[in-house]
Amino acid sequence: MCLFESTLFKMVLYHPDESQLLTTGSDRKVTYWEIFDGTAIRMIEGSDEGEVNALAITKEGEHFISGGEDKIVKIWQYDEGICYYNGVGHSGGITRIAISPDQKMIVSVGEEGAIFMWKMPDKVLNARADNELPTISKEKAQEVSKPD
Repeated sequence: MCLFESTLFKMVLYHPDESQLLTTGSDRKVTYWEIFDGTAIRMIEGSDEGEVNALAITKEGEHFISGGEDKIVKIWQYDEGICYYNGVGHSGGITRIAISPDQKMIVSVGEEGAIFMWKMPDKVLNARADNELPTISKEKAQEVSKPD
């Protein structure tokens, strides 16, 4: 199987239940792919300003994190495809993102050479399929708080 899209892919990762892939790249979109037949099942705008370079997903698969040329760390609810939190701090594009093994921290690396450590919001830590976050609009997305 081969995945085709009009983008230069920058990142790919499996959903923890191994039913889907997430990709991102030069088209500024995050695409959900069906593993079974390789079809694109959903595309969301990952950025308004530039390429999306990095993705990470929580152990539960309820949320994923993105970062790219817009210099913003974004926390998305997986099923809804809504960005709930934005982290601003990098002065260069974000090249890598990781979630700590205990899921309490997000680490981002920027082109400017900085490494930022972000506290995972409590609502994300406590979210489960049976205990979802309330739906909010993109305009009301909150900022991720940097640790002291």
